[in-house]
Amino acid sequence: MKRMHLDLATILTLHPLSLLVGAMCFLYVRFRSRRSRGLGKMAAAFLVLGMGSLLAATGAQGVVDYETWTFWSFLSGPASYALFWVGLINLTEERPAGRAWFVLVLPLGLTVWARISGFYLHNAERASVFLAVMGSFALASAWLVVRDRPGEFLQTRWGLGGALVCKAVIAFTTLAAIAYPGRLPVSPPTTFLVLILCQFAIAMFVLILVQERAERRLIALTETDSLTGIRNRHWMMDRLPRQAPKGSAYVIIDIDHFKQVNDRHGHLAGDLVLTSVAQAMGRLLGPDAILARMGGEEFGLFLPGAGKDEAQQIAEELRRSIGSQLILHEGTAIPVTMSAGVAVAPVAMSIAQLVARADEALYAAKRGGRDRVVLARFEAAAADDVTASGDAGPVTKPA
Repeated sequence: MKRMHLDLATILTLHPLSLLVGAMCFLYVRFRSRRSRGLGKMAAAFLVLGMGSLLAATGAQGVVDYETWTFWSFLSGPASYALFWVGLINLTEERPAGRAWFVLVLPLGLTVWARISGFYLHNAERASVFLAVMGSFALASAWLVVRDRPGEFLQTRWGLGGALVCKAVIAFTTLAAIAYPGRLPVSPPTTFLVLILCQFAIAMFVLILVQERAERRLIALTETDSLTGIRNRHWMMDRLPRQAPKGSAYVIIDIDHFKQVNDRHGHLAGDLVLTSVAQAMGRLLGPDAILARMGGEEFGLFLPGAGKDEAQQIAEELRRSIGSQLILHEGTAIPVTMSAGVAVAPVAMSIAQLVARADEALYAAKRGGRDRVVLARFEAAAADDVTASGDAGPVTKPA
């Protein structure tokens, strides 16, 4: 059976084409997704590197004079890698590059050094510097990619980081082969072929990352209440278990006399009250709380494994925090209080039963004068009894 022979001329032709395809993919997604920063810079980086690779291929065939193609093909490497790094910061962190633009000092410095020393005229020295820059930027880019932004966990980051690490391994392996000739079985055709695959992988994972982020945002929009910024009923119902384990608590929170706020101060004031209350609860409970706006002025809170004491304490802290808020609308202070019904599962039970008991406790809080927390009681002899806390102090346990 014949062994496949990798023709260097063919590989050198495919390399700039792979970069051109990657640049076109970046530009396509850039114009379709206006929010994805950095793709334009990454496309420019691929084009610059592709032009340098094409120049080197034509120069090696004698089409371009030696000094011209060696200088410009060398310079295309540091310039493109620095530009790619800046674009990657824009893309992964979704912010302006800021001081990262100073990385362009590196290609400028290498340009001056190349002109003064003329090292680019020597194949081994030119290739060594080129590969060292490529490997360093690839590793730095991989580190940048795998660092998740707070609250953003994109699985594609690991694939993109892996492709960049592979590119760094190629660079440093080839650099070692140049430093120690004959010790490593590295051939130019194989090196360029693997590099082409890495370029395709990088472009592919960048596109998948943009798509995955867009899908995550779309899902977040369907699960987030557009007014208050906290989660909505749909998200809450998806997170609630069918069976509430023993000790799990469900709290229904309702803003007292909310209709009067709308009638007296207008719906904009009502929106301000809803937003202020929701944000206050979110700050007190933290990002991991299963809290959602269930509709109107009602909020739901699920506390898995909290138990009676902790559930009561949390509900009471929320009541005090909301009652102490100063909400101003057009210079007018709007007093806000809340009522809450708390149900804690004494045994494993359906979530529907637990929510129903919390709802009964909420109505008891309203009948008791509002601005209070009511704890539902679960007893075999009196399954429908509830007990209320005083409206000024902590919740009192049922006798």
